[in-house]
Amino acid sequence: MRSLLIEFHRFNDLETGILRKGDPYIVVAGDRRPPREFKAPMGHQQFQGLMRALRYQEDAKARLQALKEVGDVTAAFFGSDTLGDIKTGTTPLQLDLVVNAAELAALPFEAAMDSEGRPLFARGDQAVVLTRRVRHDFADSKASWPASPRVLYAWAAPDGVNEVPFQEHENALRAALAPWIPAQDGNGGAGVPGDVLTILARATIAGLAAECQTAVDAKKPFTHVHLLAHGYPIGVSGEQRFGVALHADDGSLQAVLPEELTQALAPLASHPVIVTLAACDAANDTNALIPERSIAHELHRLGFSIVVASQLPFTVPGSTLMVQTFYKALLEGKDVRLALHDSRLALYGDQEKTGHDWASLVGYAQLPEGYDDHLREVRLKWVLASLKTIQRRSDKLITQADKDAPQFDRVAELLNALIVELGSFLQEDEKAGRRDRLEENRGLLGSAQKRLAELCFVRSGLGEREHWRQGMRQALERSRDWYLKGYQGNPASHWNGVQFLSLDAILNGRIAKPRLWAAALTAAELYEQNEDPKEVIWALGSTAELYLLAPLAGESTPADAARDALVEMKKRVGALEDKDTFPLESTERQFRRYVNWWTTANGFFPGRSDLATEAGKLAEELRR
Repeated sequence: MRSLLIEFHRFNDLETGILRKGDPYIVVAGDRRPPREFKAPMGHQQFQGLMRALRYQEDAKARLQALKEVGDVTAAFFGSDTLGDIKTGTTPLQLDLVVNAAELAALPFEAAMDSEGRPLFARGDQAVVLTRRVRHDFADSKASWPASPRVLYAWAAPDGVNEVPFQEHENALRAALAPWIPAQDGNGGAGVPGDVLTILARATIAGLAAECQTAVDAKKPFTHVHLLAHGYPIGVSGEQRFGVALHADDGSLQAVLPEELTQALAPLASHPVIVTLAACDAANDTNALIPERSIAHELHRLGFSIVVASQLPFTVPGSTLMVQTFYKALLEGKDVRLALHDSRLALYGDQEKTGHDWASLVGYAQLPEGYDDHLREVRLKWVLASLKTIQRRSDKLITQADKDAPQFDRVAELLNALIVELGSFLQEDEKAGRRDRLEENRGLLGSAQKRLAELCFVRSGLGEREHWRQGMRQALERSRDWYLKGYQGNPASHWNGVQFLSLDAILNGRIAKPRLWAAALTAAELYEQNEDPKEVIWALGSTAELYLLAPLAGESTPADAARDALVEMKKRVGALEDKDTFPLESTERQFRRYVNWWTTANGFFPGRSDLATEAGKLAEELRR
């Protein structure tokens, strides 16, 4: 993503200020252009009148006229050279806005219009994203951002203010976090979010502070904080600014100052955390007569590198739409700037319900070093988590007594979408020459295709048998080919090797390349000497399956060799500190495939008998 720094300067006190028509400002755009002078096109009284209209305090006609005037004024600040940059290039552009003077920070630059009267920052074509920031040494400038989310969601609606859409926001967060939330319970109830989503209902400032401090003390800091509350005016006349309405200990309304909210979240400030504030005026800096800034500005200045908020009143539908859009994009691994752009587009596209929320949305952003690598890791983590979640759903569908064909179709659709996503990762890694990640992605593609094939097999019993059986075989062939590529890329990967050999055997009735069988066995035996006990456990599982497959490679092994490997595997699992039985469960599931799926009755092992009897004995051994 391209980025262009734009910075406005003036001399003297920057903490307070007032717009005066004709006052000069120095504008610096990028590092290859000379600074230029720009004179303020309006005075403070005119600005305040426009802001009153944008706060819905006048009729619709006045509001739309104010939106146009503000849009033209803020666009003029950027200058024709900057607008020229916006029109060129095919990749998205970030305008990295640094505003030092208080009166300029109050301007809603997000409402800027182009020469054709279109919003500069709410266009689907030639995406341009405006972000703000302050000059600050951010603690996370070199830190590795966590790829798995841990979200704190706090909401408040004390006596004296309207209700808030707390359930709608929770639903939106749950939907975005679905890959990380455990599967539904046996009665179809929602999964328990566990560490993934912490909900602080009817939040008090003390409760919010305690949640943040407890998370840090437990070495499990939140990665995202989302606050839903009403913005609340504090102070009188020329000193008025906006805090939030939280609950007091007795349930009544407590007007919380920006400094108090900042202090409550302060324990998280040294960690990479994204903060979203669904509260009217949480980014409102229009009172430039006082040195104190908005909640969003103060949180960003404290050290939170990403803060998203509204600088004007925020509609109820708009707040929910923002959460739905922003968190979905963000947790799928999208660049936070593009997630912000997606949110603005969604708000702009639903103006009948959301007014000019698209112009009100503000994003403060100071991106860490290595952000692109972080995004890559997040995307991969999201795919892995999604794959595990879909696998759990698939397992449940396959084993439940009452099977519903449409549910199978939906899960198959989700699996295919993830396979496409993994394929895009692979292309990126091949272009970048990342051999370390190629093996992992090929193995993941093999696993996803095999799971899709199993789903197709069970689905074939619910109708359209030939169609689904054909899809099953094609998926198995693709799975076999991906495992082979992963194994060829790293012959020491016994797991890829045994997966390829098993599929080669069931599809063809023999192992066409016996030398690969011998190489995989050697790799597994070498891993049995590994210092990592879990590596040894997985290697023993591979060894057992390779012994099962030995006759198809023309090899002979001791009669109890496979069983002995599983006995040792169980012994090693029992010695683990965490007693993690997943390797045993996964290995048993693989052997059960030979019993219930990969049989001659289902068209496998052409020209010879299957391995159902032998594999069944090994599966039983794992259950003892």
